[in-house]
Amino acid sequence: MGAWDYGLYGSDEVLDARGRFLAEIKLPDDPKLFAGCIGLLALLDPTAHQLEGAHEHTALVGLPQQLREAAAVAATVAASGPRLWYASPVCDVLGIEASYGRVVDPLLELRETITMARAIRDRAVRIMDASLAHGGAAIGGVVGVLVELRELGIAISPDVVEEWLDSFDRLSAIGDQETDREWSRLYRAALELLATPPDKKLLGSDPTTEQRGTRQR
Repeated sequence: MGAWDYGLYGSDEVLDARGRFLAEIKLPDDPKLFAGCIGLLALLDPTAHQLEGAHEHTALVGLPQQLREAAAVAATVAASGPRLWYASPVCDVLGIEASYGRVVDPLLELRETITMARAIRDRAVRIMDASLAHGGAAIGGVVGVLVELRELGIAISPDVVEEWLDSFDRLSAIGDQETDREWSRLYRAALELLATPPDKKLLGSDPTTEQRGTRQR
């Protein structure tokens, strides 16, 4: 599973998996959905390849000046500037005190950012369902994204996470390798955190509306 320094994001393997997951997100053509997507990518992975060509995207010209400038800043400043500081349980799981990427408030305030965050969450849920159903659990990068989205207020149904915990515990009972002990502890701690309501609602998400119906099998 790779070597861990501290926390889930202490492994290059996990960070690479996170990058691959986020790299598959397509920038929307709708201007405000585009802006919301840029804001989330800048927060979750400031090295995302989508940000490199954002200044040439046709959706940019359809934004009001303030949002156009905010999207341009988010796409070009990379990891410098203000970041999202994480609550203690999130710090303990991820091993970082704040997001790697830049927080651009006008983009976080958009309703369309909520829409994009939920779309990213739903895709991550489908990947988790498929992986655990086929006996795999080495997708810590996807779990990390879900933990960060939770910190923004984008919740997952606790029933869904309970299913993941049951599957993970069955897989752990089969493989009990000494080298995987720290990975297993971090992974399970991340899942347990996902089963709890978010402490914040930075994107205006209401956890009570996050239902099992978001899953597509």
